[in-house]
Amino acid sequence: MSLSRVRRQFVRRIYNPSYRTMRLFAIPILIFLVACNENPDSSGPVRHLFYLHGRIIELQGTDAVSPEFGPYLFNAIIDSLKVTGNVLHFEVRNAQTDFDEFCRKTSAEIDQLISEGIAPGEITVIGASKGAVMAMAISDLNQNPVNYVLLGANNDYLEKTYSWNLHGRILGIYERSDSIAGKDYSFWIHASSNAKEFQELEINTGLGHGFLYRPIKAWLEPARNWMLIR
Repeated sequence: MSLSRVRRQFVRRIYNPSYRTMRLFAIPILIFLVACNENPDSSGPVRHLFYLHGRIIELQGTDAVSPEFGPYLFNAIIDSLKVTGNVLHFEVRNAQTDFDEFCRKTSAEIDQLISEGIAPGEITVIGASKGAVMAMAISDLNQNPVNYVLLGANNDYLEKTYSWNLHGRILGIYERSDSIAGKDYSFWIHASSNAKEFQELEINTGLGHGFLYRPIKAWLEPARNWMLIR
């Protein structure tokens, strides 16, 4: 089976709204990239943060609302990540975004930053839902020891489908009540001999997969701490 076909099956099964009896409407939007530097301490290191959003944003745009999990507070999440004092990179993908191409492009952007003198430890990729699966693919592809934070990114299907060996420092956060992608990361911890460090954190908000739809302390605080440890 081709990799592209596998990914289509994954999208239908795991991130397709019909899997959760949702009915969403794809709204094509312009892909863009923004970098915001709000580092209050100009004497400190410049940190770069990439935020990769969930699939519902691809379908509905930044005002996406799930019948089951409520609104995806994209702008509030972006604002919360800005105050961490990073150069923030985020791209609003649409339904036509190619998975492989996006991952290769982001990996190349990481390489470019490092070639410009940014230390790998000052670069963090935070992925949510499908964005976290993309972050895992980037971590498999890019050999630099950058930081990754995965939000709601594992289940049986992923473990059976992919043979990734992740690089870098990885923090996998999973929600106990998440029935879509709430499995722990022990499989990937054992599979990722290339990882510099791989830790996991279970949270219990009762929000299901919707925990990553909003900027809550349960994932924001450990994500921020992970960025600061070098």
